[in-house]
Amino acid sequence: MAMLVAQTLTRFLDGLPGGGVSNGVQGINAFLDFVLVSRIGAVPSAAMLALLTVVFTVLAYRRQHSEQELTGKPVVRQRAAKAAVPTMQAPSPERIAKAVGRPPPQAADRPLTGAEHQFLVKIREDLAGQLVHEQKLMDAQATEPVVVRLVPQIPLRDVDHPRSWLGGAPAMAEHIPWPVIDGRNANFLAQICCADLPADLWDGLGPRDGWLAFFIHPTDYAVHVLHLSEMGPWRQGPEDLSIDGWSISLPYAKLRLKPIDAWPRWPVDLIALRPGDPDPRREGHSEASHEVYKQGFDLASPEHRPFDRSTTLGMLDIAEARLVEYLAEDLITPLRQQLEQVLDWLAVAKAAPVPPRNLAELRERAATLPALIEARTKGRPMLEAALAQVRTVAERTNAASDQTQLSEDEIAAITAELGKCEIIYPRVRQLPLTAQNGEGSLWVWDFECLRLDRARHAYSRSPEALPPAMRSYFEAIWKDQAAHEMAGMGHVPFEYVHQFDLDKDVTLLELPTSNLMGWMFGDVDNLVLTIRKQDLAAGRFDAVEVQVSN
Repeated sequence: MAMLVAQTLTRFLDGLPGGGVSNGVQGINAFLDFVLVSRIGAVPSAAMLALLTVVFTVLAYRRQHSEQELTGKPVVRQRAAKAAVPTMQAPSPERIAKAVGRPPPQAADRPLTGAEHQFLVKIREDLAGQLVHEQKLMDAQATEPVVVRLVPQIPLRDVDHPRSWLGGAPAMAEHIPWPVIDGRNANFLAQICCADLPADLWDGLGPRDGWLAFFIHPTDYAVHVLHLSEMGPWRQGPEDLSIDGWSISLPYAKLRLKPIDAWPRWPVDLIALRPGDPDPRREGHSEASHEVYKQGFDLASPEHRPFDRSTTLGMLDIAEARLVEYLAEDLITPLRQQLEQVLDWLAVAKAAPVPPRNLAELRERAATLPALIEARTKGRPMLEAALAQVRTVAERTNAASDQTQLSEDEIAAITAELGKCEIIYPRVRQLPLTAQNGEGSLWVWDFECLRLDRARHAYSRSPEALPPAMRSYFEAIWKDQAAHEMAGMGHVPFEYVHQFDLDKDVTLLELPTSNLMGWMFGDVDNLVLTIRKQDLAAGRFDAVEVQVSN
């Protein structure tokens, strides 16, 4: 986005009245042209098209108006020859306006003032400088003498006595006050064993004894870093702590069931990497959960069942809530209205001298809508029967004492009982109530998201809490997520940050948004904590800079 804006403003300023173009501006133009041609891989959004409409329309109008006003005739501007580089041809204002479905805005009937010209020149210089800065950071990646990756342990080994970990609670002496940021008790993020860091990390600066403990404000991007001389007892922190401000939202949030209001404690191994070493971190985002969603599954299978009493009751609660919600909707009348409208359009199309372009689509809808109406008519009593069955099973399960845990066999019997009910959802397929298919799910995927949340907490406390088949299933998903969401130390930031001097700054810790941990920063971005080398050498952890990548 920044490159598009920079290139657009550069072209805009080149077209302003008042002289030729400097060699410096030509160089910036060539650089922006090259970057844009090499990076653009998608059609610009409507917002960007709207911006281009304004800029190019103003450019066309003011160039003609102002230059003719100054000379009395069209002016041919001279440009020095420049090296052949890929160029992006600017579309006409009319073409852009057509793309966004709006007429081109009218430009003001006056030339730019000197202040406006200087303002745009400053914007161009700032954006060009930002692009140069970004390119320097990209060129410096993978050239660092040594960096550290925080690799989550999967399978878990150091559950009770980790040396470094993400989430959970800190291990610090009781006399150390719990960090407060701007009057709010801070959330704990991570604790890192400094003795396990390579000696030459951060140019040899920083502590190599004790632990670094990281805390964050409940809702704001402010952190507190402590250098602990020893590992104390586990500290659960004040009662008002909540991760709601940083939690990844889940689809069942509108129900009474909520994700656990804490991050799991996940031990990590500190892996030092030098140039040429294989990197356990992968680019991009994990698709493991999405693949499960697309392939479909049935809750009756061992790896997808609930794993304890709490998740079993959660399953029944979600199923009941979604069935009630679905049955409350009128799912047939809108389809009948659509069918009537389509039939009317077909009648008009048959009488028209020239068939409409969407005639084939109208015929297809006229053929499929009756089948969908029939399926939903047939499916309603099936949904009602499923709801009655869910309520019967839930009442029986709730009647047992809260202290009574459900065995694997009892849970398997409950899911099998629900699976005997069949429903038609979302279109015309008849499937067990417990099935998730690639077309969608009435409630099963909501439960799977709840189960993932509960499972990572149960697993991080004791891996044996999950049955073997289920444990293998979750570990495969978590291992893929961990590889794509891996934290790091000492590297050039994974993603672009505005403030980072390669000569003066180091990355103290970078935490990507993580489904494994359940935290999200920015718009699924990275939390980047940097510090000046001189402050790191002096132990000035109150001088940590907090940024979110973009």
